[in-house]
Amino acid sequence: MHELLRMGDLAAFVGIVDDGGFAESARRRGVSASKLSRSVTRLEEQLKVTLLRRTTRSIEITPEGAAVLSEAREILDRSEALQEIANSGQAPAGPLRVNAPVPYVLHVLAPHLAAFHAQYPNIQLSIDMTDTLVDLIGSHADVAIRLGQLPDSEMLHRPLGRTSWKLVATPEYLDREGWPETPLNLAQLEQVRFAAPDHINTLRFTGLAAPVVVPPALTAGNGEAVRQMVLGGLGIARFSDFMIADDIKAGRLVELFPGRLDAAPLNITALYLTRASGLRRLGVFLDWVGSISEG
Repeated sequence: MHELLRMGDLAAFVGIVDDGGFAESARRRGVSASKLSRSVTRLEEQLKVTLLRRTTRSIEITPEGAAVLSEAREILDRSEALQEIANSGQAPAGPLRVNAPVPYVLHVLAPHLAAFHAQYPNIQLSIDMTDTLVDLIGSHADVAIRLGQLPDSEMLHRPLGRTSWKLVATPEYLDREGWPETPLNLAQLEQVRFAAPDHINTLRFTGLAAPVVVPPALTAGNGEAVRQMVLGGLGIARFSDFMIADDIKAGRLVELFPGRLDAAPLNITALYLTRASGLRRLGVFLDWVGSISEG
């Protein structure tokens, strides 16, 4: 049956489901909604099943449609893998959609993207920034980079390294408020806090039974916003090393009690759905981001 199906019709069906409807999928692909509708109708007639229940406002995939969707994804992935093999003598090419946390994009990816583009000019990267674990299909991402412990998942993944924590402040802030001689003295300062996750605000130190509670200066919902506020002299905060390594090196921030902060390093992991061995542009991107994460 598969050989009777048009690849374009399968791709249209998958895209409609992923995009949440005909209108949005048509907009993303630059085609008419009626053309997509004809593709789905053609598939339904060939397979003799109803794939989608359509209303004026939404679509609902049928149980038969869900089964076809899984097979369609596999067929499309295999088709692209075969195309990659056919083009194995050529440079990796095509679109690659990446989702990563805001600080990771700004401090790890962005400074090196020009080098990646120079090495792989035919890969069209699209980068979206979110801090929560995303649905790769729903977010239209080929690969997501996440920090910390991941929930159990059937998604393919590749470890990219680890990042440690550092507690920092500006020298000017400490000159004004007082340099702490012990971790307990931190209670005399103020802390710029993360809105979530709250555990980042907990300051535990080796040799102390309880965490040190530091009065809050203010709270921000974005890690980069917290960094800017600390750089502005509003208080202390703890960050992943990659976020503030350059600030420490340049003297904009100083680390407080090096080696004494009791916080487990964060794992950096890439999550993806298509095997990297079958999609060359994904494979070279994972190799590249692994090299800069370790560096």
